Amino acid sequence: MFGSGTAGMLDGSETAASFDNPQGMVIVGDFLYVADTGNHAIRRIHLKSGEVMTLAGTGKQGRYVADSFRDPLAAQLNSPWDLTYYESNLYIAMAGQHQIWRMNLNHLGIERFAGCGREDIVDGTRERACFAQPSGLVAHNNQLFLVDSETSAVRSIRLSGDAVTTLVGKGLFDFGDRDGVGLEARLQHPLGITADEERNALWIADTFNSKIRRIDLKTKEVSRFKFSHPLNEPGGLSLYRNKLFVANTNAHQIVAVDLQTRIAEVVDVRES
Repeated sequence: MFGSGTAGMLDGSETAASFDNPQGMVIVGDFLYVADTGNHAIRRIHLKSGEVMTLAGTGKQGRYVADSFRDPLAAQLNSPWDLTYYESNLYIAMAGQHQIWRMNLNHLGIERFAGCGREDIVDGTRERACFAQPSGLVAHNNQLFLVDSETSAVRSIRLSGDAVTTLVGKGLFDFGDRDGVGLEARLQHPLGITADEERNALWIADTFNSKIRRIDLKTKEVSRFKFSHPLNEPGGLSLYRNKLFVANTNAHQIVAVDLQTRIAEVVDVRES
């Protein structure tokens, strides 16, 4: 276990350290990187030693459209919500700034990667595109896919280029509960996303609809994935082999769904 259980921003070993409302995480080698949302910081846990270290953020909320910082500890971040890793870079869903940021883990510089900072749904170049509270992201097939919660949208950024495109979503006040192809579909405040390489698909936690949806990346078809357990505002997803793990947030459960049989069961979580 990492963290004292009391909100704060303190580095140290295991339970001597403290966090404040941590959200997204990603494992890279022997390290667990944490989006420490309430502290507006990125933290790193060495899984072998248990040491917790702050990598980016001052602990204060940033209110500006920044470009880059050679010293990430001098950067004021704004509610980092989720993390993903791709080719030496940590990508950060900066929900409070309506942007995507990037941190290079080799030289540790941090910079704005995409988004002008205005809350909206606008495609185009990374510089001019607009996002609206990006809350989940995943790298897949040389693209960054993310869920924009406030526009109930799924967006993509080409990592080898400069283009931001919308897969699902229309506007700040356009939401719903509808399957369909691409822009025909409607979601409501999605918070979680993960990629499925075997099926060339995305899994979406359609949070306010209390459903899991699947996006076929070849056909762009968006469909509800039905299974044997009720959900109550699921907030996070993780895929391991043929099982999709769902943070069934308002039911205070972790649910494991077998993607072949569609049988779901609550994971028995116990303190060791």
